Amino acid sequence: MTACALKFSTALVALAVLLSAARADDNLARQTREADATLVIFNTRDPESRGLAEYYAERRRIPADRVVGLDCPLEEEITRRQFTETIEKPLRSLFERKKWWSVRKTPEGKLEVTGSSIRFIALMRGIPLKIVTTIPPPVPDATPPPRPYAGDPVRSHDEAAVDSELSVLGAFDNEYFGILQNPYFRRFSPILDSSMTHGLLLVARLDAPTADTVRRMIDDTLLAERAGLYGWAYIDRRSIAESPYREGDEWLRTAAAECWNQGIPVNLDNTPAIFPAGFPLTDAALYYGWYAWTAGGAMGAPQFVPGAVAVHIHSFSAGTLRDPNANWAAPLITRGAAATLGNVYEPYLDLTPHLDVFNERLLQGFTLAESAYMSFKVLSWMTTVIGDPLYRPFTEAQSSGWQREPDPTTAPWLSLGKQLRRGTRSGPMQALYLEGLARENPSGLNYEALAMLQSFHNEPRAALKSLELAGTLYKDPAKSFRTLIERLRIMQALADKTAALKLIDRSLRRIQPPDRAKLLTDIRNEIAPPPPPPSPAPKKP
Repeated sequence: MTACALKFSTALVALAVLLSAARADDNLARQTREADATLVIFNTRDPESRGLAEYYAERRRIPADRVVGLDCPLEEEITRRQFTETIEKPLRSLFERKKWWSVRKTPEGKLEVTGSSIRFIALMRGIPLKIVTTIPPPVPDATPPPRPYAGDPVRSHDEAAVDSELSVLGAFDNEYFGILQNPYFRRFSPILDSSMTHGLLLVARLDAPTADTVRRMIDDTLLAERAGLYGWAYIDRRSIAESPYREGDEWLRTAAAECWNQGIPVNLDNTPAIFPAGFPLTDAALYYGWYAWTAGGAMGAPQFVPGAVAVHIHSFSAGTLRDPNANWAAPLITRGAAATLGNVYEPYLDLTPHLDVFNERLLQGFTLAESAYMSFKVLSWMTTVIGDPLYRPFTEAQSSGWQREPDPTTAPWLSLGKQLRRGTRSGPMQALYLEGLARENPSGLNYEALAMLQSFHNEPRAALKSLELAGTLYKDPAKSFRTLIERLRIMQALADKTAALKLIDRSLRRIQPPDRAKLLTDIRNEIAPPPPPPSPAPKKP
């Protein structure tokens, strides 16, 4: 072999090694200061927990000495004493021994954390989920024992999410009754830059019904960070006029507006029921909704994009993470979402995550854990964050249209988002830019997004025209069917019964999958209820 050939061969080998390393590197996150400030905790009694912890730490480039095991119960629900003895005390001892935080004594004699090198905690599947109350249930016909904070419906609870209790590990407070105000609520700075919250830990869990699902969550978050998170935001309001629950509806309305401002098209449902079965939720990047006991309706078979974030407001949405069909958190994760928030016990609406704040911070590029804890009014309470705490689905690179790996499937979302951001916080300008895009590049996506924007800004007649065009341009029957249901939704709001019935009957004459045919029939029956069946003739004596 000549010297020239040898050099060429060596160069090819070197190139192959570099390409192989680059491909391997694609499965890892880049080194970040957040990773250096993260502690990964697994349960030594769970045979799969350590493997998941190592899998996550490797991909996030978290130092090996930040992966620790605790010998704690395998059950999801534990007692306060079990939490104290197997989780809280061992972790406090570890923080002090490793000098992960600096502690001083206040003039009042209390201990106070003045600095910490650990700000994020990732709990792996196997770590208990919730702490049961120590307050015994009332005994019928018996004199009730005195209760701490009697008469206060919030402070008389001492049950909690394990995650939320660990977030205040640095509080050094042995008083378990009552809640703690969250100093990070509504803040707008990275936790590593916050000088007022040294004792606060941002705790999330990588947990799901199966270990394989946890690995998929980890992989999906890294994929979304690398390629961008693109798709629809599906937001499901209840249209509550006046009640103590109206606040939740306002959160979702605000979240929808912020999604539009940040270039994410929104499919907003204002009807009291959840998105119905048969309604195609395709390309779902974000989902926020309420209020049903179980993940039914269209959420029975959503099509989440990798890295999707999905949250449903419900009192017991994360009552268990072991059953893939129970409540909301576990089903959302099982069906493809990478992150969610949930409540392990009754939290009261105002003390659940404020989804308007959570959504805004997430879209502004904060991590999942930062966005979540900025949305909590209180800590030592009922909420758990499920997903990679370091997950950052939206970045400045995404909003500028840059991609490390250009992907033709995301190009339509990029151009759509760019036009929406040109008219940020001005509905008419957004519609104008989007209408121009739809004319230059007619597609089902562009016209459906235009229709949803027109509907959001109370232009129903214009939205109907855009939806009709979108339905004819979509090649995917599911997406075309969705535009049909959206047209019917608007027609119902306009009380245009005749046009709606004609559209339904024309659609039912075509062969439809059973779930879609049922949905059309249900809508028809809402508009024109069928006559009741005749009463049976009276029996002769």
